[in-house]
Amino acid sequence: MEKPVLLLDMDEVVVDFTNAWIQRFYNKTGITLNRDDWKAWDLKRILPEKVFDGFVSTLREPGFFRDLPPMVGAIEGIKELHDYYDIVFLTASSQYAYNDKFQWIEENLSFVNKPNLILTHRKDLVIGEYLVDDAPHNLIHSPAKTKIVFDAPWNRDLTLFTRVSNWDQLTRLLKPKNE
Repeated sequence: MEKPVLLLDMDEVVVDFTNAWIQRFYNKTGITLNRDDWKAWDLKRILPEKVFDGFVSTLREPGFFRDLPPMVGAIEGIKELHDYYDIVFLTASSQYAYNDKFQWIEENLSFVNKPNLILTHRKDLVIGEYLVDDAPHNLIHSPAKTKIVFDAPWNRDLTLFTRVSNWDQLTRLLKPKNE
């Protein structure tokens, strides 16, 4: 029997991308940014241009994506869910991040038989039973049958989908009810 496909966004669902990014930027510049102030997906609309350009350049630092910490409960949740789902990691990162993300999966999720990782800026082309993402546009345009929004300040206006705030909630939601 084939398992249903569970599409998991990497950044802000599997790994704590934003907090690590903010910390790395602070360490380089002394400029404090607050994730809770980010009420829109497009940071160009929120940050001054000079800050935005420096902030984005942080992403290109070698190993940035490989060194990201997992979201609290993510590894345990994926471990619980991988028996029931064909887990596919779906990321819209640039090409330079692909190897880091692949290595992150291999190092942190060694129990996943094959580290299915799809790098695309067109998540709307990827089909799965479930999509868990923090980006409103990815959820809205996805062909996934069930869409779950992983809570973040920039998606709080999105009310079309089931919302989870953490991995414990997500695992309980997705784990088959007869378990």
